[in-house]
Amino acid sequence: MPVYGSTERHPLISLILLLLLILAGLFVFTLIGIIAGGILYGSQDLLKFFSGDFSNNLNLTKLIQIVSAIGMFIVPALFFARLESVNWMRYLKFNSASPLLFLLVVLLMFSSTPMLELSVEVNQNMKLPSFMQDLETWMRNQEDHLAELTKQLLKMNSATTLAVNLLMLAVLPAIGEELIFRGSLQKIFTKMIANYHFAIWITAIIFSAFHMQFYGFLPRMLLGAMFGYLLVWSNSIWIPILAHFTNNAIAVMSAYLYQQQGLSLEKINESQSFSPVFYLASLILTAVLLWFFYNQSKRSILTENTNGTGLD
Repeated sequence: MPVYGSTERHPLISLILLLLLILAGLFVFTLIGIIAGGILYGSQDLLKFFSGDFSNNLNLTKLIQIVSAIGMFIVPALFFARLESVNWMRYLKFNSASPLLFLLVVLLMFSSTPMLELSVEVNQNMKLPSFMQDLETWMRNQEDHLAELTKQLLKMNSATTLAVNLLMLAVLPAIGEELIFRGSLQKIFTKMIANYHFAIWITAIIFSAFHMQFYGFLPRMLLGAMFGYLLVWSNSIWIPILAHFTNNAIAVMSAYLYQQQGLSLEKINESQSFSPVFYLASLILTAVLLWFFYNQSKRSILTENTNGTGLD
């Protein structure tokens, strides 16, 4: 009988294995999505999709994106954890958490929104040196292209479309990206560097760079770091998953409500400006909630360990 789960594997080997699984999952599941899309919507729409005309059939685009996301994130993470540990659920930290921690996470995501909006504004006003003008132009064009695609995907005229978008843009990214980045990659870097602070920030930088949205790099990096600390403090992957879901769901729901009121989606991409007092209040409230979350996490983990139910 084969024995799964290596406790001796070097973290660099684990990193290479994870990357190979991600690439394999992306290739296989994207192919499945393309085949399914061709069967459901026909070869003509499929050819237009490959030509870059994503708006021609948004349902086809969404189908391929949903299937690809499952194959690129969720499936590789589960396979990887199974190869790394006999107890894959413990490896990915599918541990329970106090209901209070879940509530605090939701409050955190709302309280930090003004600060994140400020970081968006700072990021978008960054200028590269003149000798990197070509790079900056390419980055701007890439950003505009992704923004246009996002705007097309966020077009919603029914509750059904809203549900599909929540699945595609909130549920699957929250589960899949947290399993890959916090559940797997952060764990590899922690083992490699032996310092969870460095592991959290390196993972957050990679997480932000992965999205290829250069003028949203700073807020996404800060979010990634927050998710990383939430995982370490709570010892439960469900906590950053909920945080990630809340963040994305707020954006999807906001887009839906804008359209229900007959407003333009262009406003979604505009960073909101608040007064300095509001930013300061956001900073203080977020810091207080993080401090309370940290202390409550320590109490919860201590109680579980005392009762013999805590998981590593």
